[in-house]
Amino acid sequence: MSDGRTIHSGHPLWKELRNGLLWHRTSITDYQQIKADGFIQPNDGRADRWGGQYACQQLGGISLFDFTSQSEKRVLGEARKWQQFLGDARPVTVLLGLERGKLSGRLIPYPDSKQGTTGNVIPWVEVCHCGLIPVSAIVSFLLICAVDYRHFRKFEELDDDKLTSAELDFIKMVQGENQRQAKLHDKIRAIAESPEFKARLEEAKRRAAETKSAGGYG
Repeated sequence: MSDGRTIHSGHPLWKELRNGLLWHRTSITDYQQIKADGFIQPNDGRADRWGGQYACQQLGGISLFDFTSQSEKRVLGEARKWQQFLGDARPVTVLLGLERGKLSGRLIPYPDSKQGTTGNVIPWVEVCHCGLIPVSAIVSFLLICAVDYRHFRKFEELDDDKLTSAELDFIKMVQGENQRQAKLHDKIRAIAESPEFKARLEEAKRRAAETKSAGGYG
């Protein structure tokens, strides 16, 4: 994961995440549906993207991120398990900041969420909310560039113009990153297919075979 997508204590996005709110991650399309419905509803199983139901889904709840309740060390210690989700909607991932006092459902934190479930859960960070979440509970919005989390926009209210503006800006970054990755892939492939590399590889194989036949392993 690139430096911009690796969350640490000095990352510009970190202080925005660790502000006491609970966060629900979604895409622009799904956010527009949430706004039309008037609430966030549990994943009923149709959107199975991880090869099976996760713990919160098995509880019939909504998966939220809590970056505040546990120590910074503990939360960042699990970053490799949650930071990928901040950029899984391209070009913009939408984070909805929820005020705890406006949530009427039951919150099940880790490790309680493991009781009676077998699905995956992100330790110390993922919280399950059992019950619908009204849009009135949303008090903050973060629009995050999928390829570089250092580029994000924060709003207290979110309309279509703000979404479109962020999408147009961030898609340029996504396209640039795609081009960079494609060039890197082509460069690696060119090296692997070069006569010099193939010759070195064959020489290495020959030496390994000679060492093995001479009893050099052990």
